[in-house]
Amino acid sequence: MNFVDKLKNARNNSGLTQSELSEKLQTLGRKVSAQQISSWERGDYFPSHRNLSAISEILSLDLDYSAEKSESGQIHPVAHSESDLPDEFSLVEKRKGAISAGPGLRPDNDVDFRLAFRNDWLEQFGGAQQLFVVRVEGDSMVPTLQESDTVLINKNANTIGAGGGIFAINWNNMVLVKRLQMNPQTNEIIIKSDNPNYDSMVVKPHEIQIEGKVIWYGRELR
Repeated sequence: MNFVDKLKNARNNSGLTQSELSEKLQTLGRKVSAQQISSWERGDYFPSHRNLSAISEILSLDLDYSAEKSESGQIHPVAHSESDLPDEFSLVEKRKGAISAGPGLRPDNDVDFRLAFRNDWLEQFGGAQQLFVVRVEGDSMVPTLQESDTVLINKNANTIGAGGGIFAINWNNMVLVKRLQMNPQTNEIIIKSDNPNYDSMVVKPHEIQIEGKVIWYGRELR
């Protein structure tokens, strides 16, 4: 059964009209109209990951995302249930909580939901088990990463190359997403924010733990 049928059946089995489901979603902070739900049920387009999570909570649906590559090479999430996930996809866990692009947070290791990506794309990073997804909170990485972006982190990539990169780091008991660069002359790490309103910091390699490198992000358009 595809996503459209699952959503229709679950809503009908719950005795909810599209308007009533819209009202319940709005109580969870999701600005979803009955017309939007109708579009989902026609298969015109799929809910964002935050709307999908709220739908799952209200209707007790086991739903995840799969991501497909478009002709332009971009990776787009598509709603799927785990039971009918195509063989060419694998699920990557999305952790609860957020990673900070600001003062510092610690995401929950519990699984919120999962995103599915094509295996042939995942294999270049070591497979789904070497990756995790987490939400960004804060504005220190603007304009590259925005508040509430979803980032995919490769745990295998914990070495700073010559060009640097954006990494998830554990520093002073805080988990941050920052741009890292290595100063080869001093053997120090420069922790940078893409937002010019934030100052850079310099640390010794032993003072931080690199959790992994950001290799993909998704954004809900507003």
